[in-house]
Amino acid sequence: MARDTSVKGYPTGWFIVCFSDEIAIGDVRRMQYFGQELVAFRGESGDVHVLDPYCPHLGAHLGVGGTVSGDAVRCPFHAWEFGGHGGCTRIPYAEKIPKRAKVKSWPVVERNGAIHVWHDRGGGAPAWEIPTIPEHGRPDWMPWSSKLLRIRTHPKEVVENVADKAHFPKVHRTKILQFENEYDAHRATQRTEGVATPPGGGTDHFKIEATYYGPGFQISHMDGVLESVLLLAHTPVVLGGSGGGRGFVEDGDPFDRLHDGADHIDLRFGVSLKVVGGRSRTEKFSAMYVDNLRRGFMEDIQIWENKVYRPSPQLVPGDGPVGKLRRWYRQFYASGPAA
Repeated sequence: MARDTSVKGYPTGWFIVCFSDEIAIGDVRRMQYFGQELVAFRGESGDVHVLDPYCPHLGAHLGVGGTVSGDAVRCPFHAWEFGGHGGCTRIPYAEKIPKRAKVKSWPVVERNGAIHVWHDRGGGAPAWEIPTIPEHGRPDWMPWSSKLLRIRTHPKEVVENVADKAHFPKVHRTKILQFENEYDAHRATQRTEGVATPPGGGTDHFKIEATYYGPGFQISHMDGVLESVLLLAHTPVVLGGSGGGRGFVEDGDPFDRLHDGADHIDLRFGVSLKVVGGRSRTEKFSAMYVDNLRRGFMEDIQIWENKVYRPSPQLVPGDGPVGKLRRWYRQFYASGPAA
């Protein structure tokens, strides 16, 4: 299958690895992102840390049987402890800690109810800030109603929805009245007005402004039948395969179907609605809203998982600025090794 060699490997940017309510104080979580194993834990101070998971002592996986000790994670094999900075902080049977007793610590920011990890192809420090969603945490807005879908595709396929004006009527039964894109440094914004016919029925006259902050997540503000905020994230689990083909897993084994040579991403979305008519009534709307979104994504997923990538597509007027979007996306592969 055709591949875009200019986007080989893993892009540079902030990526969401879980929502905040998925990891409580004292929790240790095994993760697999960017083609490798990771371990995340929330220490007793409340801070979340993400580390490379293999103990430098004799190689045990800190995320499989590891436990939290204060603000460190304790190895299940010999009880060595590692702080959020990655350095060993305690060996129960040794007074001196070897200088090389450490693992890589990943930059982490917890914001807007989500855990963001910085991945940099060249090993550099974070290059931009994660914006604050002003509605998050306010009493007149609901908490995130979220969903996780593991799918077989490259993240660039998801990002291209920013520019793909022509797919909305056919795939999502949405009449587009206004559509524009803006690209500014690490941000890519889509502004859309139209009339949607959701899978669950009815019509929705909407106005939406959706902005990607780097290659990994998008924040959307939508004004329609309901006022809502959508947090959409797609984090690469493994890239470098052929792409395409069937591989959709919904809330399945997080390590399932990753060894067939194909690209896989975790697609997360969270929806927050403005409270209208009381919180219990709005909570029911949230459940229906998330289900409609899930159905809409399933329509995209069916295409993403069964298409080939065209590096030089035959575009026509009305397709949207696909070329401009692709040039914007390539900046996140501009430096550093293909890792």
